[in-house]
Order: sequence, then structure tokens, then C-alpha cells
Amino acid sequence: METLAFALLAAAILLYGGFSRVLQNRSVTAPMAFAALGLLMSDAVFGTLDASVPERVIELVTELTLVLVLFADAARVRVSALMREGSIPARMLLIGLPLAVALGGLAAHALFPQLGWAEAMLLGAVLAPTDAALGQAVITDDAVPAQVRQTVNVESGLNDGLALPMVFILLALVAPDEASRGAWGWAGFAGQQIVFGAAAGLLAGGLGGKWVEVAVARGWMTEGFEKLSAVGLALIAFAAAELIGGNSFIAAFAAGLALGAFAGRVCEAVADFGETEGQLLSLITFAIFGFALLPGALAALDWRIAVFAALSLIAIRPLAIWLSLAGVRLHLSTKLFLGWFGPRGLASIVFAVIVAGRTDFAAQDLILNVAAITVALSILAHGLSARPLARLYVGRISGLKADSPEMREFEEIEPSPARFRMDKG
Repeated sequence: METLAFALLAAAILLYGGFSRVLQNRSVTAPMAFAALGLLMSDAVFGTLDASVPERVIELVTELTLVLVLFADAARVRVSALMREGSIPARMLLIGLPLAVALGGLAAHALFPQLGWAEAMLLGAVLAPTDAALGQAVITDDAVPAQVRQTVNVESGLNDGLALPMVFILLALVAPDEASRGAWGWAGFAGQQIVFGAAAGLLAGGLGGKWVEVAVARGWMTEGFEKLSAVGLALIAFAAAELIGGNSFIAAFAAGLALGAFAGRVCEAVADFGETEGQLLSLITFAIFGFALLPGALAALDWRIAVFAALSLIAIRPLAIWLSLAGVRLHLSTKLFLGWFGPRGLASIVFAVIVAGRTDFAAQDLILNVAAITVALSILAHGLSARPLARLYVGRISGLKADSPEMREFEEIEPSPARFRMDKG
């Protein structure tokens, strides 16, 4: 049965790839196609890939995907340029992201009385990061101002890494066996997760990246192994953090930041790797979402879950972004546009899988189901709306002056080609 499922997945990659330009022009995105494929292969429909697939296999695939995504995203962003030129994405990341978690937690607590505050905030944190792949028509449309495209791209590249500490700390907070941990215990736990994870990542990315640069400069390393070094550095950071008691995902993110800061030459290899292998893992993860998470969520769907999913997309995220951009001289249409194009995708799927596999608590299934429905709605809504809303937005700002924040020139924050989670159209 699993052999047939893998054959169908491989055939889908070939078939969708053959018509990818045509399908994307008709707003049929790769996440749509592969999530639908996963649902069709599930027990809920044809049963091609059933519940016999081990949960640990699902966890390993999704966690590896997130490790590489975090590493590649961080490696491609120059932090100095972000802080100097990227005041808009910086505001959205440092103010908008925590606001989205808080507003999401408030809405969850109001709609689902059975959720405690920590559980409600955990749901908000799972759904806070965004994924540019679901609205890739926005990123690849040259008519949309470069400042706006770059903002959407950079925010989605970094917010999953910034949401990580909140997800893991809240996940530990709701675990039954952690209930007795005191305030100092929680402070120590949070510090160990963040500091040890970041330290492992910075050392692996900085020192490892420098070694790769030296090896390439002296002609010791072939081009093929230069690309593979990206995977090696990410996994070294991941494993090192596990060994010293830090958070391994934070380590992967920190390793990417260190690589970008101290070994920029290697970042080109990271981009080359991401264009193919990284996108393949992303598509597999969307298929996993379709068969492992979506059937149960659809079976549990009720009006409260539907209302929360809709609020998450049309109210919680837009309001958080609106507040984060207060005082910035942006056109009203730009603020609405940036608020809407915060699709929930890869990071939320992986966070949901982690919530399902790391511990047991009473509200686990509810959080999983709400997150899955929200992601499914986002896959449809953002995929279908990206192209028409991009055209509408361009028309609304066509009269803006050249000195408007949307139109100003800026230093590239992301030095390498488009992030691998974006399909190129």
C-alpha cells in the first residue's frame, strides 16, 4: 500500500510540474494540489495511505523539513540590512507576531471555553507564522512594488523562527508532567532552550560555514559537496542542541543567521539546494498534512472551529499587522494587503505535528483540528486570491508618488534568489 502511495506522490510531482505554469496562472498552487492529493490518499477517501504509517516517520519528515526551512530562511537574510532598511518587516516581526499570538489566544479562549490560557496561547503561536508559498503570485508579480514583495517574503522567512520559542515554552507549560515546575524552574527551562539552542546554532553555522568557505576557496571542496554542506551544517546544529539540552529548531535558525553573517559565500549553495530538494520536502509535507491531519479535522469541524479559522485569516492577523504599522506612512491599501497576505502553511503544519507528538494533554486534539482547518482554509483562500488581489492592489496604489514608503528604493535584505518555498511561475 505504501509503495503505491509513493508512486502516486512521485507521479503527482511529475504531472503537476509538467503543467505548473498553466496551473499557477489559474491559481491552482502546489500546496493546494498536494494537500488535496494527501486527502485523497487518506482513509477518509481512497485509503491508499492509511493509518499504518508510523507517527514517528511523519514527525521525522516534517521536522527535517522545518529544520532546513529555518536554516535556509535565516541564511538568506542579512540582519544588518533588515534593521537598517527593513523597518516595515521589522515592525511586523517584532510587534505584529507577538500581537498575532496574543489576539489568537484571546479569540481561542473566548470560542473554546475548555482551553486554558496556556493552551489558547499555544494555538495562537502555532498559527502565527506565515508561508509565502501560499501566495506566491504576490511575490513573483513585478507589478507589486519591490518593497511590498520583499516585506511579505522576509516576514514569512523569519517569523517561523521567532515563533519557535513561544511554541515550545507554551507546549511545555501545558504538559501535565510540567505542572509542578515553579517560576524559577520555568525561567531556567526557557533560558536553557533558547540560550543553549542559539549557542549551538551560532557555533555550528559560524565555524562550520567558515570551514566550508576556506575549503571552497582553496579548491578542496567540489561544487556538489558545497551544496550538501548546507544540509550538514543544519543537522549539526540540530543535533548539537539536542546533546546540550537546547532547542534544536532554534539552533537550526541561529545557524542560518550565523552562516549569513560570517560565511556569505556558502549562502549561494544554500539557495541552490533549496530550489529543488527543499521544495520537494515542502510538497511532501503538504501531502502529509492532507492524509494525516486533515481527515480528522474535517470530521471534528463545527461552527466554533469554522469561526476561529475565519477570524484567524480575516481579523486576527490583519489587526495585528495594522497595529504593528501604526505611525508608518503607508497607504491604507498597503496595510490591508500586508495584513491579508499572511498565509498559514508549512510552519503551522509542522508545529501542529510537534504538538501532536511531543506530549499528551486534554486539549491536544482540539488544537490540532483547529490548526488544520485554519491551514486548509488558508491554502484555498490565499491561493485563489493572490493573483486577483495583487492586480487590485496595484491599481489602487498606481497614483502613489515615488517617495512613498511602498515605492522607495532599498538595499536587498535577501541577497540570494527567491526562497525555496516559493514556486516560480
